Amino acid sequence: MRLSTIRSLYSGGGPWASVYLDATVANPTGTPQEARHEFDLRWREAREWLSAHGADEATLQAIDEVVEEAPAHPGPGELAVFASGGSVAFSRSLPVAPRRPQLAAWSALPHAADLLRSITALATSDARDAPNALTSLGELGDTGEEVRWVRADVDRTGGSVRSSDGAVVTVRGEDEFVTKVSTKQRDQMWSVPKYQHAAEENWERNSTDMARVIGAAVERTAADVVVLAGDIRARRLVLERLPKVLAGRVVEVEHETSVRPHPESRVRSRREPTVHDPVLDAATRAAVGAAAEERRADVLDRFYNGLSSGDSVRGVEEVCAAARDLRIDTLLLSPDPSAAQVWVNPLSPTMLGPSKSDTGTASPAWEPADDALVGAAALAGAEGMVVDSDAELVDGVGAILRYRM
Repeated sequence: MRLSTIRSLYSGGGPWASVYLDATVANPTGTPQEARHEFDLRWREAREWLSAHGADEATLQAIDEVVEEAPAHPGPGELAVFASGGSVAFSRSLPVAPRRPQLAAWSALPHAADLLRSITALATSDARDAPNALTSLGELGDTGEEVRWVRADVDRTGGSVRSSDGAVVTVRGEDEFVTKVSTKQRDQMWSVPKYQHAAEENWERNSTDMARVIGAAVERTAADVVVLAGDIRARRLVLERLPKVLAGRVVEVEHETSVRPHPESRVRSRREPTVHDPVLDAATRAAVGAAAEERRADVLDRFYNGLSSGDSVRGVEEVCAAARDLRIDTLLLSPDPSAAQVWVNPLSPTMLGPSKSDTGTASPAWEPADDALVGAAALAGAEGMVVDSDAELVDGVGAILRYRM
């Protein structure tokens, strides 16, 4: 996760309400009204706790509005909300099971470590199977999703390109001579060289247009994965025209979206782009998951190798020291919350450590180490990643450094 996307949470203000609401519906076959009532009861319990611990009414009312608009998922789900001073600074609905029992906190700094854990979980095998996982991955494009993707569904007349930032682009190329006709018509047409030549020219022109749109989407989103589906001949032509640098990111899918009449086509077999296709959605989730696992493995290799070379550190004291110097390139957290706590300067969250003297203030706050380090890393523009519980972290934290001291 690109932690800089939550940097605004640490730009001042406070105290903060941090809320992680379980949005899972206990009875999937129940009515929408029952699901809404169940969700509202959970928020009411958290609201009462926050109020009892000092949260102001204006901030609670701001969260009320977010909860009211949030959906209750038919499967696992969680709503994360961060609010201060009567306004919500960040909220997100995620199709993942809560990392721990419902959490509400009123503290000097936001408790955002569990947000990182939940977003990372979107790329795990469990979350990829959630019905709304793909949609949420797309919505996370502006909030630091771990893997960015582009998906192209192509045919000989063009196709559609969808990307993780939510954009959908349709290419409607020339369809004369390239669409399906009867065998008799085809034999008659292709017996004339000019028709064959015209068809091939149109295929190539349409494929060039598709490759250009795919390339632009990859450049715009910095996509890690390109999922390519559709007609086998069209896929081959598009692949030949994609920039060579993208070759290692392409995942081909042997699937063609069902044909539907397109209102702007001269022929009935022209396809209308489909936003959601179960097979393509599953293929995209699988590709995103594979890329996430590969990235996680690469980060762990860098971390382990850096422990011996001095390019990585672990444990609260050493990671906090790196955070104070803005040296963290990638912050690593364990899947479970850290039991360690640190002192942190609420007005300068990069000043933190096991000792009050690390903070540069006479009034530091005592905060969970992982939450405090997420804030410090966000202000430094670092990446964040949750790694397996068997990774060699100490106190549940580690870091790959930008440079050694």
